[in-house]
Amino acid sequence: MTATNTNKQPVFVDRPLIARAKITNQIVGTPNDLNVQGGQNPALVVDMDANLSSDNNSGGIIDAIRIVRDNYSNVSQQDYVINASTSGDNISLVSGQVVYVEDSTVLTRVPESGVGYYTFTGSVIYEGPNTAITFSGLSTATTSGFSYNSLAQTTLPMVTFVCYHTRGTSVPIPADGDYTVLFSKTVPLNSGSVDCSDVMPELLAPIPAAGNTTGLGPATPLKERGINLQRGDRLYVGVLQQGVYNNTSGYIPGAHVIAQGGYY
Repeated sequence: MTATNTNKQPVFVDRPLIARAKITNQIVGTPNDLNVQGGQNPALVVDMDANLSSDNNSGGIIDAIRIVRDNYSNVSQQDYVINASTSGDNISLVSGQVVYVEDSTVLTRVPESGVGYYTFTGSVIYEGPNTAITFSGLSTATTSGFSYNSLAQTTLPMVTFVCYHTRGTSVPIPADGDYTVLFSKTVPLNSGSVDCSDVMPELLAPIPAAGNTTGLGPATPLKERGINLQRGDRLYVGVLQQGVYNNTSGYIPGAHVIAQGGYY
């Protein structure tokens, strides 16, 4: 076997590959179409030497792609919940702890801002029954030492990302069909990240039928998933222009797409 990057049989991963890109305003598609439209520019994630400028590139494989939101709603990670089940429980609050008022009717005094998340901002520890607390939270009233976040403010909405493949060009043109859709993946409601392994293309070689074989028909081989890339290929990712992101701003909080694999 030679030590060069050619004539390797069988194909082996020569060195690891990890690439990433931040997605914000790189919108793609329309509410009814995953394809890149004219004027849209998805983010480059993996470049397998599209300019053919490296003599040490024989292609590679991507076997894992993960999407991670940049924003995180720590308010929704409540320390206490007040509802009919917890009514009257004694609690101890220090500055920074979060109380989720799920049912305001159990409180002695109606909270100023209704149901939602109240972050304690007081400098003195509060100890006592949860129903005796006066929950402030209006922008002009913080006498009880709380700041308020509504349910809507703490929700991480669903957002869909689309992965594309290009070949033989470093300047892909949508009208020429340079972008080919590989898959789309939605980060679920209130989820911080998602793995894309289940929607990546199946690889040619089957593997022993071990693990989760649900949904496979009789004699259907279980296959690994991944993306084989030859020299000159690229992977791009964009945020689908759909729902609350149906504008040029895209997903402003941002998300990182991380691809991992190896070079042949």
